[in-house]
Amino acid sequence: MNTKPDEAEVSAATQPTADSEKSVEALSTPPDGGIQAWLIVAAIFGINVAQGGYLVAWGTFQAFYQGSLLKDKSPSTIAWIGSIQYALDCAPGLLSGRLLDAGYLRTTVFASSIAATIANFTIPECSQYYQFFLSQSILYGLGCGFLYTPCLGLISHWFDKKRPLVFAIVTAGSGVGGAVYPVMFRRLESTIGFPWTMRVVAFYQTVFLLFGCVVLRPRVRKAQNMPKFLDFRGVLRSPSYISYVFATFLAFMALFTPLTFMTVKAEKIGISSDLSFYLVAIVNATTVPGRLIFGFLARRYGALNLTFAATSSSVAFILAWAFVTDAPTYITMSICYGVLSGSFLGIFLVPVAQMGDVHDTGRRTGIQMTVLSIGALIGPPISGAIQDQDNGFGMVGVYAAVTMAASSVLMIMTKWLLLGKVFSGRV
Repeated sequence: MNTKPDEAEVSAATQPTADSEKSVEALSTPPDGGIQAWLIVAAIFGINVAQGGYLVAWGTFQAFYQGSLLKDKSPSTIAWIGSIQYALDCAPGLLSGRLLDAGYLRTTVFASSIAATIANFTIPECSQYYQFFLSQSILYGLGCGFLYTPCLGLISHWFDKKRPLVFAIVTAGSGVGGAVYPVMFRRLESTIGFPWTMRVVAFYQTVFLLFGCVVLRPRVRKAQNMPKFLDFRGVLRSPSYISYVFATFLAFMALFTPLTFMTVKAEKIGISSDLSFYLVAIVNATTVPGRLIFGFLARRYGALNLTFAATSSSVAFILAWAFVTDAPTYITMSICYGVLSGSFLGIFLVPVAQMGDVHDTGRRTGIQMTVLSIGALIGPPISGAIQDQDNGFGMVGVYAAVTMAASSVLMIMTKWLLLGKVFSGRV
């Protein structure tokens, strides 16, 4: 694979959308560093520790609810709480991304932080399914969703050449948080009970959200002639953009199946309850090196090339996760899957950020996040329904693996649409 692209390759990967040049004035190159820029990185990393880590640790709550507070509900029914929560982390992106472009970042950050905090302090009071659904799924999900996309879009205001690495650094916060929450929950719930455990989680998250409210600010002013708020014609005329967005949609349908049912499957094959709970933390921790390594390599080999490598390689490990029955192999396959899923999550937004100019980042990122939220929404419940019918995880793994393979095919198509070739070129 070539590591130094020609000018055609670079221009193809960074081609502005059809109306971007007409809609905004040109800006100077992002500073790619400085105290303010790195404080913003620290704030977004912290928010991902608090909120992103909480979302990817859903497997801990899935297992706890199945065995305790919601044991009268089916796995598929409980999985809807987690899947809608995660979907809402992405779904408002179409709106929140435009709010970033329109200059309303700080208002959005404040409002989202308030919503997430209210949700955090109402979850300990829940005892019925509908209460968990409204607090943990809907309100908390929306609080995350109106914060997540603008934060990621903001990176393009401050970083250019270092953008892939910075994306990887801030998204690594999800892996760090995903390692902390299962351990925190397991230790505290057995000591102080569920309500006070969730109150501790609420205070923990509030610290990170307050830091974000103080630090986060845009570098790019509101564009004077930006497209209408819901005008998406420019990006929707780009075949490569459409292809890549649907590739990530399919990836998100499959991605969270192993993470959602990791604890449940571990207990089913005889792994102790303690280790099963901690396995979610271990796997989330292994996503961190994957995110950082691929973020570092993306500048040299291309983010799209590496997202394809991560998704295509994960197919085998999804199948292994589903079919193995001995504990050592299961743990090994789960850890390998964690590294690969982290590699994808660390850089999957970079290709979209490169498909236009900085003024339009919120719109492009927002559409992508809204579309892939549908995949995150329907993926785990489909897996839960398959598990109910199959009474096992074999067909669950087949479903997730086939879906991830289809995502890889669309990524190849995206590269061909950008460069006119598949086996060479960096993009």
